[in-house]
Amino acid sequence: MVEVLPDVAALNRALHYVESDNLPRELCVGDVVRVPLNGRRVRGWVTAVGVEAEPGRPLESVAKLTGHGTDREVMDLCRWAAWRWVGRLPTILSAVTPDRAVRTPSQRVPRHADTERSPGLDAALVRESAVLADRGPGTHLLTVSPTSDLASVACGVASVGQTIVVVPNPSTARHIESALRGAGATVARWPGGAAETMSGHTVVGGRGAVWAPAPHLAAIVVLDEHDEALQNESSPTWHARELAIERARRCGVPCILVSPMPSLEARRAAETRGSRSVVSTARRRAGWARLVVVDRREDDPRTGMFSPRFVADARRARESGETVLCILNRVGRARLLACARCGTVAECEACGASVRSDGDVLECPRCGTVRPKVCLECGGFSMKVLRMGVTKARDDLQTLLREPVVEVTSATDPGAQRGAGVVIGTVAALHRALERSAGDPEVGLLCFLDFDQELLATRYRASEEALALVVAASRVVGGRSGGRVLLQTRRPAHPVTEAAQRADPDLLAALEWPRREMLGLPPAASVAAVGGEAAAAWIAGLRDSTRVDEVEVLGPKDGWWLVRAEDPSTLAEVAGAVERPRGRLRLRVDPMNLPV
Repeated sequence: MVEVLPDVAALNRALHYVESDNLPRELCVGDVVRVPLNGRRVRGWVTAVGVEAEPGRPLESVAKLTGHGTDREVMDLCRWAAWRWVGRLPTILSAVTPDRAVRTPSQRVPRHADTERSPGLDAALVRESAVLADRGPGTHLLTVSPTSDLASVACGVASVGQTIVVVPNPSTARHIESALRGAGATVARWPGGAAETMSGHTVVGGRGAVWAPAPHLAAIVVLDEHDEALQNESSPTWHARELAIERARRCGVPCILVSPMPSLEARRAAETRGSRSVVSTARRRAGWARLVVVDRREDDPRTGMFSPRFVADARRARESGETVLCILNRVGRARLLACARCGTVAECEACGASVRSDGDVLECPRCGTVRPKVCLECGGFSMKVLRMGVTKARDDLQTLLREPVVEVTSATDPGAQRGAGVVIGTVAALHRALERSAGDPEVGLLCFLDFDQELLATRYRASEEALALVVAASRVVGGRSGGRVLLQTRRPAHPVTEAAQRADPDLLAALEWPRREMLGLPPAASVAAVGGEAAAAWIAGLRDSTRVDEVEVLGPKDGWWLVRAEDPSTLAEVAGAVERPRGRLRLRVDPMNLPV
């Protein structure tokens, strides 16, 4: 007899089936099978073998063995993740299971990285990474510079044996895979190389690589552990960094977290479970860009988006044949307008929100109401822009520099940015610049036109996210020996700008932790955001539970509640005991972007 968990949304428990004689082999925990259920065949996962069925109850047989899905060790990790992030186990297993069925593991003999075979690596970084991996079980934190060669870190760790390398950026993953192959290692990309991972090959992939079956696992390394891409966007909001720490603990292997600006979560894990290593101050400073803070406190906000310092530097960069990249994270033409006659801010007549303009009409981003460009206060037809979007900024920049300017947003074709001399866009332009093709001109000047928008954002991780943008900018311009980064701000003494100027992210972390403790935000506390049509019923069930005194319930606000506990274990146990009502429930545990 075997236990099978069907892949059915309304069913979150395992059922008993008979292991048929027609199957090609005996079933193992983690196998993907097809089983009969209510007159149809559905996918399922074997969660236990050799179980005893209830007496007197007829059982159906497993219809088909699809292939290997995972192994017992990862299955136990999936159960822990479902508990930790208060999710359904079938949802977790769907993320774990490769798209293509794996019927037979690869027969190719695995080989580990030999760093002496690849002279292009950073020898010092390879040695430092290998030393961390040799320290044994624990969570070890390595602080590098923004331009450090992450492939050298991966090769140094992979020299100890089968390694799982988690990389948030696909282009970086390709670079690391190439470097590992150059060092003689057999590499499998997850999830396409699932058959190779089951045979002991080194694994490289995105956040999902942390689930890869690794029978000979020797180490796990998470690169750029601060990156938001390492968290699953939908519920359950599992995070690859936390899973890597837990999996390494269970397997008794080292977990190396690498970042130029370690997150508070990584710092806390290293302090309690492992060690910390930092590259030399000189090497770390060399990886941060030459930063120029343009203080705009004395400037009249009506003078425009572009400071005289930026205009002068941009013209010099273009005369030298360098690319100019401007970041303004606001799409459209105008995000905030006022009547030119009476000065009244343009608002929506239906809901009262500020309206924006991308053409000849005013549109409300909250309720979608559209109206002509008419002031509701005095009836004036002329509007002045108080906060311009990237489209209006592009028009102004073209006038200033007297040459074409390419606008880039997430909706722009990826090829539009290549080879352009002057680019202005949202954060999407910054990320695409990181994937610059060979032969493209160097970025000599990168300017954040309104850095205060990032510093003063209402997100609780706004400061960390703003510093992460400076890290990405440093990589684009090539560190201190490359181009320049300009920050236009009216808060020049902000901890983020000071940390970036001094190339010392510890300055920001020292201020962030007390603030998180005071506000009760992760990682000082554990928070769940609850929304969806079934949220009210779920909150009612929580308030009726016997352990409701162990959590704090806040809200609702815009259809969302917050449930806060002192630690993740308390939140998982209290929230996990609440029965899920019918309807859609969005439950996000410790999300990096809170919806309220």
